Order: sequence, then structure tokens, then C-alpha cells
Amino acid sequence: DEKRDMEWSSPWGIGFPGWHLECSVMAREILGDQIDIHTGGIDHIPVHHTNEIAQTEAITAKNFSNFWVHANHIKVDGTKMSKSLGNIYTLQDILDKGYHIEAFKLLVLSKHYRTEGNFTWEILDDAQNVFNKFNAWSYLQFQNLKSERLVNNFSGNNGAIASLKRFVLSDLDTPGALSFIHGMVSRTEELGADSQSIAEATRVIEELLGIRLAKDGDITSEQKQLIKVREAAREAKNWTKSDELRDKLLEQDIEVKDTPNGTIWSKI
Repeated sequence: DEKRDMEWSSPWGIGFPGWHLECSVMAREILGDQIDIHTGGIDHIPVHHTNEIAQTEAITAKNFSNFWVHANHIKVDGTKMSKSLGNIYTLQDILDKGYHIEAFKLLVLSKHYRTEGNFTWEILDDAQNVFNKFNAWSYLQFQNLKSERLVNNFSGNNGAIASLKRFVLSDLDTPGALSFIHGMVSRTEELGADSQSIAEATRVIEELLGIRLAKDGDITSEQKQLIKVREAAREAKNWTKSDELRDKLLEQDIEVKDTPNGTIWSKI
């Protein structure tokens, strides 16, 4: 018989560690006799985690983990992923089709971790649109907004950032958090917000949800000057020049949007 990497003789025959024991040993070696949070898939509840608890607590006589967080699965087109069905996709497959990796994160976070998710290219299209909206909003942190009703409703105990944190603290309610961000973005479009508040909200979103927004940073002074020249052309009703400058900015992956409060831009 082929010899295993680890096996020993015993009075009861050849013994070797299984994966249940491996996890117990690693957890105890690295984290100690007790841990605060243990994660894993829902399929590990009846066997693997039950074994981990039994064998670890038999050795330590202590409660193994204070909290268990079990994640549900993501299916593809409503079907379990399988090589035989050819419905297994990698992150590289998603990138190769031109999607942003943050869009896939949003797809995953749109379902609560204990709820079964579903992956389709159509759902990923929707997630990409959501990312584009959030990303364009985040780039406002580099711009001087001209709203006469400028408000800063993001900070403070009752502000948007505090509310966003409460969603995450409530059993990792990521769908609720994303819905709240949608509302925050819409309120900014309606009422305005100062650039510092948007920068802080962007930082908190990445910290809590891992979604990176406006990661390419500010545009150059030359590109800002082009936007000013285009605004002047619009004020002079020189639509031909305005369109030419819009196209020139698009060639540099900068999209401009004309609003009642002036021109805003985002990177695409």
C-alpha cells in the first residue's frame, strides 16, 4: 500500500490524521484553546465542525468557539457549480470579459452571507452598473461641488457613516449596507456633500465592505483645465467645441456629466 505523508503504528492499527483533526490542531496551535469567531460553509455544520468541537473540547474541557459564522453557497444559473456541467468560472474569466473585480464583490455582498446566492452574467451586468454609479460618486471627493444646498450628513453619531456601520454590526447585513449606500449616493446627487465627507465615506466603505472606489485618484491639472475650457464653451453655447472637448476627455478615460450645479467628472 502507498504510504501516507503522516501515519503511525498504534495498538489499534495504523493511524493517520484526518482533516477534522488537522483543523483542531491548527486552531489550537495558532489561536489557543478558545477562539472568538469560527467561519466556514454551511455544509460543514453536520460533520466537520461537529467533529472539531467534539475533539477540541475533549482535550481542553473549554468552549471551543464563541461564535460560528456559516456562509451559504453561490450557484451558477441556479445550479451547483460542477466541472462536468462546465459552469465553473474563475475571477480571471470575469476580468477577461471586461468586468471590474469590485463588481463581483458587489454581486456577492448583495446577498446575506447565510442566504444562497446566484451568479449569472446578467446579474453581474447589474453589479457592474452599481459599481459604476458608486465609483462616479466617490470621484466627487476630488471636486468642488457648487450646490447651494450643500450638506454634510455623513459624520456624527446619527450620520450616514454611523448608520452604515450599524448595518455591518447587525450580523453582517451587507444587502442592507448596499441599499443604504444607494440612498447616500442619491442624497448627494440631490443635496450635495462636501468633498471631505465623501472621502471619509469612501474610506469607511472600503474598510467595512472591501469595495475600493475611486482607486485611481484625482485627474491631472491639465485635465481639469480642459474641463474648465469646456464649461466656458458651454456657457458661450459653442456646442461643437464642447463636444470636441468631451470626446478628448473620453479618450483619456474621463467622463463628464453636466448637472444644474456644474460639470462633474469620473474616471471610467
